[in-house]
Amino acid sequence: THDVSESWSAPGRVADALSLLSAWHPTVRAIVAATPPDRLVDWKLVYRDPLPTWVSPRGRIALLGDAAHPFLPTSIQGASQAVEDGVTVAVCLEMAARKKAEEEEEEGGTGKADVREALRAYERIRYDRVRRAQKTGETTRDRWHKADFDKVLKEPEAVRLPREEWLLGHDAEAHAYAVYGETVEQMRREEEKGGVDVRSLL
Repeated sequence: THDVSESWSAPGRVADALSLLSAWHPTVRAIVAATPPDRLVDWKLVYRDPLPTWVSPRGRIALLGDAAHPFLPTSIQGASQAVEDGVTVAVCLEMAARKKAEEEEEEGGTGKADVREALRAYERIRYDRVRRAQKTGETTRDRWHKADFDKVLKEPEAVRLPREEWLLGHDAEAHAYAVYGETVEQMRREEEKGGVDVRSLL
């Protein structure tokens, strides 16, 4: 409709909605027309370019969920990916504490986790998967918003929501445990070779 502010509560206008539905079935128009004006929200779908990093420069703060990687509603993945983030952060912190304890055991160290390394590993483990999941939402949005409904009547599959196994069948916890050690070793090798940070390549 109009250039609505980025809000989840900007008021909408029933007349605007009805004008967009002029060719729709009268039953649909009647339902929309019956919507109480104070209950209609003009909700703008907003796209955000991927952030180059989710971790603060000193490695003390990490973004998770929509703060790190906002999802379009057409992805049906916003909450799921936030949960995967949380699980991955938890595994990375646990593994960092274990690794530090093992490395310091002979020296009588405290075993205090290297939080900075854990958070950078979290980002590295999650970044590509999240970006790929975001793209599914963009693709689905385009498929739905640009649909040829004459074609859809003949081929309903053209607008069916994708249910991809790589997306829905992923075990974030098992994956984080499986790749944490290798991820940390790769990050350390890059630092030894001159401080290469993968984020500078994004």
